[in-house]
Amino acid sequence: SSLCSICLEYCKVMDRRMWGFQHPLRQFPTVSYEVISKLEDRNVTLDRLYDMEANEIGHIIHHPRYGQTVSHYVRQFPYLSLEVAVQPITRSVLRVHLNISAEFDWNDHVHRTVEPWWIFVEDDQNEHIYHHEYFLLYKKTRAEPHTLTFTIPIFEPLPPQYFIRAVSDRWIGAEITIP
Repeated sequence: SSLCSICLEYCKVMDRRMWGFQHPLRQFPTVSYEVISKLEDRNVTLDRLYDMEANEIGHIIHHPRYGQTVSHYVRQFPYLSLEVAVQPITRSVLRVHLNISAEFDWNDHVHRTVEPWWIFVEDDQNEHIYHHEYFLLYKKTRAEPHTLTFTIPIFEPLPPQYFIRAVSDRWIGAEITIP
């Protein structure tokens, strides 16, 4: 599973022509290099920016009027909210109900008509992928919650925990993991 993650990350790095350690807002071509450099120098994460007000962002980048613009791009960065319910079917099979909600502002120019995601179920060591699914989030249905239902096998020895991971097929840094 870690090999799968590495390959997907390299594909996105090549496609976006930026490294995975660079700030995710670099994927928006209209955000100025000066602003990106200030965010990277101060190690301001996307999660931290998401929790900030526009004036706070403007203060961090030393450009008060541009704070609203950066906040606008942060809200457009793809993010999913995941809720999971697990139910045993038999001693060796689990049924998983995964509710997916889009938590970002859609922009046709940036997101086109669809945002593709990979959904993985893996163990805590990232050694095995128990389930994978290609999920397409369409613009028309983005406001609705989506439900995926699937089954996964249980093998001995039991892993202490399973993790569900949603990874964007297009965006570097757009990844959500829940236990």
